[in-house]
Amino acid sequence: MHELLMQPSQALLAVGILDILGAIVPYLLIFFGFSAVIFVHELGHFAVAKWCGVRVEKFCIGFGRELFGFSRGETRYGFNLLPLGGYVKMLGQEDFEIDATGELQHKEDPRSFANKTVAQRMLIVSAGVVMNVIFAALLFMVVFMVGTQVLVTEVGFVMPNSPAAIGGLQVGDKVIGINGEKINEFNEINMAIMLAEPFKALDFEVERDGQVKHLKLVPENNEERNVLMVGMGPAFTRLIVATPTAIDPSHEDLPRVGDKICELNGQEVNDDNANEMFFAIINNPERRPEVIVERLEDPENPDSKVKRVNVEISPTIRLYPSDPTSRNLINVLGFSPMMRFEFVEPGGPADKAGIKSGDVVTKIGDIEFPSMFEIADTIRSSCMESNGSGPDDFEYVENDISITLLRVNEAKPIETVLRPKVRKHMFKRNSFPRIGGSYDQIADNLLRVSRAVAEVDGVATPAAKADILPGSQLEKINDTPLASWVDLVDAFHKHAGSTVQLSYLDPDGVAKSIDLDIPLSLRSKLGLGVVSTILSVDGDETVEVEFKGKKRRTAVSHWFGLKTKLAQCVGQTVAVRYIEGKFGEPKTAQVEISADMVDPWLGRVDYMPNVQTAQARRMFQTSNPIEAIGIGVRKTYYFVLNVYTTIERMVFTRSVGVEHLSGPVGIVKLGSDIASAGFTQLLFFLAIISANLAVINFLPLPIVDGGLMVFLLIEKIKGTPVSIKTQVVTQVIGVVLIIAAFVFVTIQDLQRMFG
Repeated sequence: MHELLMQPSQALLAVGILDILGAIVPYLLIFFGFSAVIFVHELGHFAVAKWCGVRVEKFCIGFGRELFGFSRGETRYGFNLLPLGGYVKMLGQEDFEIDATGELQHKEDPRSFANKTVAQRMLIVSAGVVMNVIFAALLFMVVFMVGTQVLVTEVGFVMPNSPAAIGGLQVGDKVIGINGEKINEFNEINMAIMLAEPFKALDFEVERDGQVKHLKLVPENNEERNVLMVGMGPAFTRLIVATPTAIDPSHEDLPRVGDKICELNGQEVNDDNANEMFFAIINNPERRPEVIVERLEDPENPDSKVKRVNVEISPTIRLYPSDPTSRNLINVLGFSPMMRFEFVEPGGPADKAGIKSGDVVTKIGDIEFPSMFEIADTIRSSCMESNGSGPDDFEYVENDISITLLRVNEAKPIETVLRPKVRKHMFKRNSFPRIGGSYDQIADNLLRVSRAVAEVDGVATPAAKADILPGSQLEKINDTPLASWVDLVDAFHKHAGSTVQLSYLDPDGVAKSIDLDIPLSLRSKLGLGVVSTILSVDGDETVEVEFKGKKRRTAVSHWFGLKTKLAQCVGQTVAVRYIEGKFGEPKTAQVEISADMVDPWLGRVDYMPNVQTAQARRMFQTSNPIEAIGIGVRKTYYFVLNVYTTIERMVFTRSVGVEHLSGPVGIVKLGSDIASAGFTQLLFFLAIISANLAVINFLPLPIVDGGLMVFLLIEKIKGTPVSIKTQVVTQVIGVVLIIAAFVFVTIQDLQRMFG
């Protein structure tokens, strides 16, 4: 009986031990991996030193006190306490005596490092870097022979008004090259964008409908992340990975995380057409699609039976500013919506203030019915503290901001205080105030107007003509009730080119009614839905526009380019080539362009499903060792080149912020996360670390191999060594710089983890 009673506690103890091991093992793997990378580097120095006849006294992995080791021959081999480093101590490196003049001289010994020729010493110094490059190439070779999952290069989404949209990139395009360099995976696209030369267009080579096209995309800096972006992402799969927070998981007919979309409007959805079918959900936002998903009967048991369930997936509306070159309000015909929180980070400032996903912002600070930009500006201005006389002489500090919210199923407004988090930096201004949440989702089911945009291109908007006040509640178009912004856009679309009666309640709740003129649009003229693509007008796919003071070719698939082209065609009948929806066969129609069609206002409306599906991946693998070696060499060259480019972008062009640097703490944390994902991912990460170590070690800085190589080059040119005094001074400076950099990146790592 006693044994039976002990079994549950023993089982719990076993589970606890397994949990602890599961948490520790990734860190052990990454430490062993780092040690292997360092071992290979030091092995290069050791082997070439021995080959050149230099006496090696110590070969150590790590720094600090020796944990264990052994002596063999003339060399002591040791593993020290701190594994993030290592060294080979050769005779003559630190063995000095003072002559009569007071100058330090190396002991005369034929096996001393200092008594070898400059060429031999260069070989010894560079051997560690060479070994790291070779090791990286070998690791990449193993990874791609075993095979690893990579993100596909097919475009899954393009943000309207983004550089990608303006440049003409479309959903479904497959990126095959950038600036002449072949692209194999989506991370290579991100890296090329991030390391692009500021304000210079990237040449995107894409495959579309069996044809290769070249597009010019100019990356723009994302202020919050301080990195260049173009506004695109990889293709989607049919696996649902996120749903709106308002969805009740107990409802059988609502989508759940883990569901796989298998049928849409009677058509099968599979891995090959998942991206296309994902966007088919929003082709007709006013009509809910019939969606069937595959779902486990027992979500906790991956081996349980799979059942098919009909679920409701709704579109969410997105509106965009009427001027892509300025921070104009998002709107449709001048009507700008109120905004709600789409995401709240657990434990973040918004969460601590009691804000929940779905809450609508009705007031922030002193601003009622704020727009998205007004919310951002209020957060920014409330945390600005002047520290000088100029407009740019300020610092971000943490201050309280009052905020009022409306919550679903709660009648009374919620008043709370939000205190944004400001991350402090040592060498630059504190970070933009962070609230731990995004408030860029339209409050679709709350049809209240935040603001009325006054004009577009000098022409008063219908909302401005109607004198709509902030906080007004839109009720009906003619006799059709309006329940959401989707309903409003649908009504505007159906009545384009005519006059309608708009009924609404003003901010004081007084019922009013006015006549509203709805302008015509090219899409309504063609009978197209909001989700459609204009491919060309009068044979032109692109048009030259004035964008931020510069001439640029812009695609007519983007509304800004389309507006420019339509303005050139007023009074003419031209051929318009288009696609119904995001995908499909191109069609052509002859359309007479009138003056009231110039502003493509429907092109500033977009929809997305209210669920998020996983990004598409593919297996990158080769069974041919020769091909694998070639891939390994190319990958190594790619990452080595990217390190140099990153340094140049950080130091000179400043297009990459230093906050993206990681130190030992961040690398260990990232490495352990990667180790948890699988052994091939760990090998891939270690290959990148090895390539990075090769570059960092060969920079012309004191204390690293590159600094010593500079001294050797000077010695080769002038015929005599650099003075010991100069070497010592530069070594001290190097140590100070290394320590400062170590402290800086470690603080950043800790702020990212706990800030």
